[in-house]
Amino acid sequence: MKKFGIGLLTGVAGTIAAAAAAGFTYHKIEIEPLEEEQAKFDETEFKSARKAAHSHGSRY
Repeated sequence: MKKFGIGLLTGVAGTIAAAAAAGFTYHKIEIEPLEEEQAKFDETEFKSARKAAHSHGSRY
């Protein structure tokens, strides 16, 4: 019965480690590039809005 408990504990630990690795990999491959793209878009949008306000601002 002792070997069964050790095996069960090892299996549970391995499953948790695999799930954590899968979650980390998913975040690196799918989520992070989207966040970087959104940040770049926001930065470009901010610069564009500043230029538009400056060039089309009040003439007086």
